[in-house]
Amino acid sequence: MRHKNGKKTASVFGMLLLTVILIGLYQRGRLHGDSRDGSQVTDGQTVYSFAMGTSVSVSLYDAPGGEEEKLAQAVKNLDEQEISWRQEGSTLYRLNHSYTAGQETMISDTLYVALTQAYNICRDSEGALDITIRPLANLWNIESATAEDFVIPDKSQITTALAKTGYESVTIGEDKSVTLAKPGMILDLGAVGKGFALDVVQQILKEDGVRGATISVGGSVLVYGEKKEGSAFRVGIRNPQGDAEDMIGYLEFASDTNTCISTSGDYEKYIEKDGTRYHHILDRKTGYPADSGLSSVTVVCQNGLYSDALSTACYVLGYERALMLLKKYKAEAVFIDSNNQITVTDGLKDQFYLTQNNQ
Repeated sequence: MRHKNGKKTASVFGMLLLTVILIGLYQRGRLHGDSRDGSQVTDGQTVYSFAMGTSVSVSLYDAPGGEEEKLAQAVKNLDEQEISWRQEGSTLYRLNHSYTAGQETMISDTLYVALTQAYNICRDSEGALDITIRPLANLWNIESATAEDFVIPDKSQITTALAKTGYESVTIGEDKSVTLAKPGMILDLGAVGKGFALDVVQQILKEDGVRGATISVGGSVLVYGEKKEGSAFRVGIRNPQGDAEDMIGYLEFASDTNTCISTSGDYEKYIEKDGTRYHHILDRKTGYPADSGLSSVTVVCQNGLYSDALSTACYVLGYERALMLLKKYKAEAVFIDSNNQITVTDGLKDQFYLTQNNQ
């Protein structure tokens, strides 16, 4: 199914490439209380916080008292103690700063699960997702630079940075060991971490007997169980060419479901220089920001880490090449291209709705 400027134009094997910005029930209203210092603001059964460099929202239905804060803290702990490449003391940080090329380093159970699943997508996407991309990302510095101090790297610098990348140089052993073949490598789970947080949270929801929940960690969303009234869950999708509150449409999920939704887009982190937009999603094969003709990709599947990883990989691959990867992981998607044309895969064609102002 295709939409252009809010109108249906055709039917295709379904994938939606849209940006999920808000989580949860579209009808619950706007996210508020996003605090950059990590403080929390409660609103009924919803807790807002800041972790993993982004906003976190936890909305629960029929849950034990204090469960919202427990889940928000679990997301923060996962980042700071296990999977952050920046946070001193995390398991991944220690690995990156202590390994010897060619020698095994033992890791925690949690990091092992995250790395193993992320590596699967690296392999199956042929490097469209690459957990070793950090030396190249540091060179471009799109996440931190301003338009005034941003400098486009030259080809020799890119070649030098690329020499320190390559998921093929990573070996993950069944004994929970990791071997990095080259010096100067940096493992980075930034492209999968928010989705992985949903998997961690979902396990806690099951253990604690929570009836229903909507959890968002940045551009990754979990809709879980059911609401009291049994109504559907709605997840808004951002217009890549609009501002942060401009939803081009939404996905609707029936109550009594466990589904993860993640979005990657060129509007999330970017710098404009001399009329050109340089975004943070890098293509290891070129050394430059990915140029696939897409503006955003939203992936829907049962596994949070896979939804997050696939959204990045599919963005880099482009629509046509992404379809086989989606099929392998039994995932669906929404694609939005640079002309704001929307393509929805078949599995979502009855669940995607344009917002009123885009019809």
